[in-house]
Amino acid sequence: MRDWLFCILMFSFGFAGIAQEDKISTNRIIWNDWYRLEWTDFEAKAEEDSKIAALSSIGLPYEYVTDGEGMLTITINVCFFKNESWSKESNQNKVLLQHEQLHFDIAELHRRMIVKELMKAEFTKNNYEQKLDEIVNEYWSNSYRQMQDKYDKETNFSRVFQAQINWNRFVSQQLRNLEEYAFTEIEVSLINFD
Repeated sequence: MRDWLFCILMFSFGFAGIAQEDKISTNRIIWNDWYRLEWTDFEAKAEEDSKIAALSSIGLPYEYVTDGEGMLTITINVCFFKNESWSKESNQNKVLLQHEQLHFDIAELHRRMIVKELMKAEFTKNNYEQKLDEIVNEYWSNSYRQMQDKYDKETNFSRVFQAQINWNRFVSQQLRNLEEYAFTEIEVSLINFD
């Protein structure tokens, strides 16, 4: 089952009481351009046997609804799951934290790519679910995963300092290039809606 399905279910339940909503929101951080991850955000127990020093658990929760009159509204975010992310305390430093932040930023970059594609897509009442799924899977399951793997390989998990600097610049520039797609709610018309 896809990682994002869990996120969809969390969003789909809607308002089920303030206590439940507060519990969910305290376990995740929605990406935004002013908040930077801190080591205290990595709340899961560290996997001491692992070869890596930290792990960021990142998801792409989204939901969609039609108004029955030809409009499709899609809400899509990137979130960091605090209770699933961990770090080894002995390895915590600013460079590694920046490395983990960039994993989060790469996720936001791909979310913006998805938004751009959603804005260009021709949705109908018969294809919107399939087309939405195809676009998300293309970028999130393929392009996103490939870039994350390439990033870790080229930086050797933050150990190659110049590569880390290059990636920081590259992702920052790409986010600026897609700044017009930073919004998280999209309204599109369903063509040929009967």
